[in-house]
Amino acid sequence: MVNNGASGACYACKQRHKKCDETRPSCLRCSRAHRQCPGYNASRELKFVNYAGETTCELAHQQSASLLHHSTHIDVHEWPAIKHNARSAFFNDYCITSKDQTLSRGYLNGLETMITKAGPTSEVAKACTIIALASLGKKVGDPMFLHAAENLHSLLLRSFRLSISNETASASVESLITAVLLGLYEIITSTDAYHGAHIAHARGISAILISKQSPFDLVCGGKLFQLSNPLPLEDLDLDNSGLQHLQYSLMKDTKVSPIFSVLCTPLVKQSNTTIESIFIQTASLILRARSLIADEATTIDQLYCLKLDAEQLDERYNAWSENIPDEWQPRSVGVITLKNDETTPPAGYWPGTISSYKDAYIASIWDGYRKARLMVLEIILDCYKRINTSHYLEVDSSIHKKTEELIGGIVSSIPYFLAADLQVFLKNSTTGTPSIVPGRPVGGLLLMNTLWALMTISMVEPRLKSYLKDCLAWVGNHMGLGQATILSKVRYR
Repeated sequence: MVNNGASGACYACKQRHKKCDETRPSCLRCSRAHRQCPGYNASRELKFVNYAGETTCELAHQQSASLLHHSTHIDVHEWPAIKHNARSAFFNDYCITSKDQTLSRGYLNGLETMITKAGPTSEVAKACTIIALASLGKKVGDPMFLHAAENLHSLLLRSFRLSISNETASASVESLITAVLLGLYEIITSTDAYHGAHIAHARGISAILISKQSPFDLVCGGKLFQLSNPLPLEDLDLDNSGLQHLQYSLMKDTKVSPIFSVLCTPLVKQSNTTIESIFIQTASLILRARSLIADEATTIDQLYCLKLDAEQLDERYNAWSENIPDEWQPRSVGVITLKNDETTPPAGYWPGTISSYKDAYIASIWDGYRKARLMVLEIILDCYKRINTSHYLEVDSSIHKKTEELIGGIVSSIPYFLAADLQVFLKNSTTGTPSIVPGRPVGGLLLMNTLWALMTISMVEPRLKSYLKDCLAWVGNHMGLGQATILSKVRYR
């Protein structure tokens, strides 16, 4: 066992004055003792160092089967079938297949094909197995599968750190998708019991990905994975030739960085504005606005400049929305009506029009656009409030007209993300507000950040914020996404 010092040990090992390997979220000593690990100190001074120690990828692979056997009561020979079935369920729950890449990128489209090509011993296959077991454990309420996923997750982190730190090993899309799946694992397994463990996990993965030996560049243009010419996962070769082609494409098409980096951008049939480029500018504008608006020393000229930049960005969003393909347009499929307007309706039943989309990926892009544009409009409104011009009331009215439309669009999309069958949901709504039959968890995954962002916008009425909070809690309870539960409990302004 590795002795990393008492200061970094979990609380249980500290109390017992035992060596702790600091595996997260549950140290191996606690796991082997069949007790719940109480977690770690979430101090901001906690520093992650990419230290390989004596663990090797081969040793980690040998340990996985043993850990599964000792951490559960299932015979080791039964695990291959269990893992296979769990992966199949995960593909069904979280992958959105797109037959036309020019219209929709899907979500994790081609992941199953990629894992088949990579083989069962590859890190991307192991990452998929881990998240599949965690998802299965949340779905059936069986901690045994969650415990097994935790143990395998700890082993994968070690081997993953070693593999991307090996300068002789070629970078691959496989490694990047492994990192993406590890992030999705955190979203599923997050709990409000140990916030520190979740934060420490995120910092640990970040330390691995931004190490000097890492093939990925996470701080290039806009601090995002970027790829100017995205390719479907199932079309990518995981050998050196495929990587060389991808690296050539990056160096040819972007001046941001020659280092391998990826963002799955939508391949919409548009010749001009692309939504991801506007998103990147919006993130930068929001950070700048927070600093300027909160500072009492900010000058009028600085506020006017900020307002002008926000207005230009709003115009770009407007141009994007007016030039999207017809296939992307939302379709009205019904209306929800409630007799009692005083109480907050249950999740999915906010009164108004209900919209449907070609697929959840397109719906998420629409809501991403609405959410981001609302944030830009709020910056414009805040600037006018600080400047305090005589035109404030007129501008305020114009902004509210836009915001009502954007907020209404998000609210009308919620049942599409949550319900297994939208037509059945609408039919049932005529008889009251029965519980929604949950759809695939990927719907909640793609929706929850938009719900949270909308709760933080000052222009949203308190009653609607309460409804959005209930929707987040519903996603956490019925779709097995722990992070949604956490977000539903955070106070909003």
